Amino acid sequence: MDLHNERIKFGPFEADLKTRELWKGGMKLKLGGQPFEILTMLVERPGQLVTRDELKKRIWSEDTFVDFSHGLNAAVNKLRETLSDSVEEPKYIETLPRRGYRFVGKIEEPEAALPPIAPAMPAMKKSADWRGNSVDDDWQARVPVKRQTLVYIYSGAFFTLILLATVAITRVWVDWRNPDASAAAERELKLKRAAEKSHSTAPGIWHLDVVHAEDPRSRTLVTSSPEAIAGPQPSPDGKKLAFMSGRNENMDIWVSNVNGSSAQKLTSLGRCGTPRWSPDSRWIAFDSDGMHGGASIYVISADGGAVRAIVDDHWNNMVPSWSRDGEWIYFASNRVDHSQETQVWKISKDGARVIQLTRNGGFSAYESVDGRTLYYAKTRYPSPEIWEVPPEGGAEARVSSLLQPSTWANWALTEEGILFLSEYSETASTLEYFDFATRGVRPLGRLENASFWLSASADGKSAWYSELTKEQAHLVFVTQGRSANR
Repeated sequence: MDLHNERIKFGPFEADLKTRELWKGGMKLKLGGQPFEILTMLVERPGQLVTRDELKKRIWSEDTFVDFSHGLNAAVNKLRETLSDSVEEPKYIETLPRRGYRFVGKIEEPEAALPPIAPAMPAMKKSADWRGNSVDDDWQARVPVKRQTLVYIYSGAFFTLILLATVAITRVWVDWRNPDASAAAERELKLKRAAEKSHSTAPGIWHLDVVHAEDPRSRTLVTSSPEAIAGPQPSPDGKKLAFMSGRNENMDIWVSNVNGSSAQKLTSLGRCGTPRWSPDSRWIAFDSDGMHGGASIYVISADGGAVRAIVDDHWNNMVPSWSRDGEWIYFASNRVDHSQETQVWKISKDGARVIQLTRNGGFSAYESVDGRTLYYAKTRYPSPEIWEVPPEGGAEARVSSLLQPSTWANWALTEEGILFLSEYSETASTLEYFDFATRGVRPLGRLENASFWLSASADGKSAWYSELTKEQAHLVFVTQGRSANR
């Protein structure tokens, strides 16, 4: 069915697949880019499976610099959010795990044309003059309107000149009263320009001095790559940095000195992600579905060598992290019922014992520095709340309604609080800090480019994030993003 030049209706929604516009109840919704392309492909073949590979070939270019899985999941989630749809009880978009998606709604022809973008001009009205004769309201007002228009134009110009003169006089007065103001403004401009010049044209990993986060000079480039590079994680001893890098989906795990030097590729599996250090800085846990298609948890020495599978079965096992004593590895899995919802689990480092920790959803967990609390993103979807649970399992509770990172990957646990990025777009991310003692949140600074990932040192004085160029960021962040690692 070719619907590219047609309007369609499903439920309360109407879509024009040619102009790429979507309405609900006469109101235009904000949906474009990849989410709308996915909707188009699905409604072209209602009731049929559209595979992930088909979506990739049509929507994502061959030279995409970002993880396709991240991009696709984010786009589908944005589409579901716009349609108020549910993974568990889909009205429109059904997921077929590991294969793709299917449109299950009923497609209809719209009864009337879609609402215009701008309101139509009102029809000419008729009214009566003092004798009761029918006359044109527009004709009655025509001459006065022209005169009034000239008055408004001249008046506007006059007041504009007064405003400009007032601003100029005020600037001179301020400079006279405060001779350092102009110099300070000039210095600020120079700093801003210097920061702009320092930004790499390739994807890169950046270090941030959190204490001086508002100063553009607090950000320094650690390493960059012409391909995708993401997920930086500092080692607990502060000497090394683990990250993932590669082309498109075929990223592997790398390690370097904390300053980016002596980078070494550790794996050759492809499709690897979320490297996490053991507390002794000797081992790195990560996930990958490059071996046989199912996401599994692996461990490798920070010096390289053989890869050892820790959780390797037919379930999706993702985003590992270590307990503070090094005896357990936390991870997220859908092993309960093969649904899209994941729970937080832990497995002993020898792989002998597996324990479920959450019952109401959980993803991307970190144990507190004192080992008494496990913090985790409630979901892998946009703006997830951060929750907590005892490391042995038990009562699950939200940490604070104020603590909402924009993705599951851009919050970092420190000794005294949580750093997180509260804004998520193609052009900016805002760094904020949740203080355990005061239970309050305060802004620290603004990252000028997009970042999906964030990590930090235990003392909270240093942070690392991976920055994308605007072109690459658009491929992921156009959906205003949320995604899962797989």
